[in-house]
Amino acid sequence: MSWELSLMLYASVLFVLLLMGEWIPFALGIGGVFALYLSGGASAIRPLGSVIWNSLNNFTLTAIPLFVLMGELVLQSGMGERFYRGMSAIFRRVPGGLLHTNIVSAAIFSALTGVSIATAATIGTVAIPTLTKQGYERKMIFGSLAAGGTLGILIPPSIPMILYGVLAQQSIPRLFAAGIVPGIMIALFFIIYIAIRVFLNRNLAPELLTSRNAQVRLWAFLTDVFPILALIALILGGIYLGIMTPTEAAALGSFFSTILYLCYSRFNLEKLKLVVRSTVRTTCMAGFILVGAQIFSFALVNSGLHRLVTTWVVSLGNTQWTIFILICAIYIFLGFFFDPISIIVMTMAILYPIIVQLNFDPIWFGVILVILIELGLITPPVGLNLFVIHGISGGRPMAEIVIGVIPYIFILLFAIVVLYFFPGIALFLPNLMS
Repeated sequence: MSWELSLMLYASVLFVLLLMGEWIPFALGIGGVFALYLSGGASAIRPLGSVIWNSLNNFTLTAIPLFVLMGELVLQSGMGERFYRGMSAIFRRVPGGLLHTNIVSAAIFSALTGVSIATAATIGTVAIPTLTKQGYERKMIFGSLAAGGTLGILIPPSIPMILYGVLAQQSIPRLFAAGIVPGIMIALFFIIYIAIRVFLNRNLAPELLTSRNAQVRLWAFLTDVFPILALIALILGGIYLGIMTPTEAAALGSFFSTILYLCYSRFNLEKLKLVVRSTVRTTCMAGFILVGAQIFSFALVNSGLHRLVTTWVVSLGNTQWTIFILICAIYIFLGFFFDPISIIVMTMAILYPIIVQLNFDPIWFGVILVILIELGLITPPVGLNLFVIHGISGGRPMAEIVIGVIPYIFILLFAIVVLYFFPGIALFLPNLMS
């Protein structure tokens, strides 16, 4: 059987399993076992025990449950609402005021929690009633909240970047460093877009006067905003200065998050149970997906398909730009249907060798990949952030939310173009670490 037919057959099996409603990790695992048996018989399945063991026996992966625990503690403590109110005091007088607060608050808070969906719900619960009452245009509110939350998986610490680093065997600290400047750049693009829209139409965001004096705003910053910023600085500073590994930084972050939880929230056994349950659920989900993807990847490698596909793509003789556009289109299409973690682990075996063969920098591509899967969070039909915002919008039409987020989709695409022509934006900080 030719490699083209083999690839189509394996992809069809995977597609049918997913269409039947099979969970993604089991669909990947079953598809991988099928591919192994077809290419090498029963003997090809014997190494699977070692594949599964090696998939999870990685010290770097222990950072994932610790970062998830840190985020859950922050979310359950009520710090999200307080953080948003503290940021509102800072941006209230800026043209477009609280819309900028949506972007900055969602970006920073989701970076700390690593869960853009939960952040969109936490920040949105406070922001939507407040901004609606004060006369802000609803599409602008919904779009800024949904798009701002996506930045959390680009600005470190980032769980998708950890998975990418493990699968691509790249440095996690360098990947974290690569995400900072592009994350800030995209946040600035969002803010500039809002400022231009408000400048052209003042009715979108009415100018508000604040009754808070400077002393009150300073106190709000110190009590509501500074603890979050200090926690992020502690984690990233420890990693970039070489004092801590990502896993050690995650452990320290979880410890201080526990202290903040006890300071900002009364001790509640039910909430702590919810924190532990959510942490275990998210970690197990990531682990199962990783194991399933590794089985499928092993099948592709064992059959030689990844090498044959890479050779075929390179032999086409197309330019880097053409193949890069094709890869972006594949990820955007997958983002319509799958969650970020699933997209990363499903595609690495086939597309990552192509990236390496075309001499793209793996650290730079990690940033591009995260931006592409960010798009999937705000694009129909399965944009998770869209459904979260719709759920807390008070019954507003989904079309209103989608229209509000469309400009941010184009901004993210523009950011990818900028990073393609100016890769130094992503590689500046990693190169400083070398």
